[in-house]
Amino acid sequence: MKKTTRHHIYTVPDGYFDNLPDLLIQKKKVKDRQAFVYRMAAAAVFTVGLVLFGVKMSFVPEYAFQAEIDQEVEFYINSGYWGAEDVISFSDNPDELLDRIIAEEWSGYDLSEEPLPLDDLEY
Repeated sequence: MKKTTRHHIYTVPDGYFDNLPDLLIQKKKVKDRQAFVYRMAAAAVFTVGLVLFGVKMSFVPEYAFQAEIDQEVEFYINSGYWGAEDVISFSDNPDELLDRIIAEEWSGYDLSEEPLPLDDLEY
């Protein structure tokens, strides 16, 4: 090892370390600009997607959802999977639901007639 001559295999250009801080600052500015552009592009894509989603949702008729839910409820009731107690327990206001059911059931009857006198009824 002593016989080999010592010389530097790596050479540094003249003034490299003098200009190094300026080069690093310039590269950081370029990276910061690129990051800013990427963030703005991502925000623009997100905003456009949000607007398109909002526009699409405004054209979906709401009654279609309710019709599908009504069909599914009818299916579960008619198949015997849900009973009357199950359906009433799903309601936020079961008394209102029962009143509506009773009103629908009795809507075909004429309740304006005179009631039968109690003397005519046989026990």
